[in-house]
Amino acid sequence: MCKKKMNFALRLIVLVVAVMLVAAPIAEAAPFGSRDLRIGVNGDDVALLQEFLNILGYRDGYIDGVFGPLTHGSLLLFQDENGLQVDGIAGDKTIGLIKELAAEETDGEFAAVMAAAEFNFTAAELDLFARIVHAEAEGESFTGQVAVAATILNRIRSERYPDTMSGVVYQVVSGKYQYSPVLDGRINRPAGESAKRAIQEALAGNDPTGGATGFYNPSKTSNQWVRQQPVVTSIGSHVFFR
Repeated sequence: MCKKKMNFALRLIVLVVAVMLVAAPIAEAAPFGSRDLRIGVNGDDVALLQEFLNILGYRDGYIDGVFGPLTHGSLLLFQDENGLQVDGIAGDKTIGLIKELAAEETDGEFAAVMAAAEFNFTAAELDLFARIVHAEAEGESFTGQVAVAATILNRIRSERYPDTMSGVVYQVVSGKYQYSPVLDGRINRPAGESAKRAIQEALAGNDPTGGATGFYNPSKTSNQWVRQQPVVTSIGSHVFFR
């Protein structure tokens, strides 16, 4: 099997942004692995498949998110050399192996990119994500920052909260913002490198809170509602609840 040692995660991040900005008019929004990929389909998941095949040396062509003859032939070669059913269709087993190999290549960073694609986050939403984590957890340990990031994702996944990044960050309940940095303007400060790494960790599936959907600093809030919520854990100065 041909292997090209490249920065896979970085190229995929560039790819995700490029697909959103360039191929969005023709692409279907489908998380990688949520459907079989075959001749005639298109989308950002097809673009990720093409990039993987390019990097591994099975394909040499433009990333356009359209499953055409070149992608089909490249996939056939990949399947043949890896003991898979040679049908030119990226189904569960083929995509499963792709994810496995990609995760090994990138030491877990591939999972972060896949999660970003799953949520359909734009570059602006990822920036907002990092900024809210920076504003809320700048003085916390790296684990504490990852924990805050995880609660944001958990809210997006939960039926009790908005299902978009901006919806969660800017949510107003009973006339009050859910996050104080939105009220006082700290949300507008650029995110630090630690916060950017923290959101990658959270997107890769790291959740130190075990499923919390919120947090608070007992020394900085007198809000009775948050204090009445079931506590999951405490990390640094934050108490996390579900």
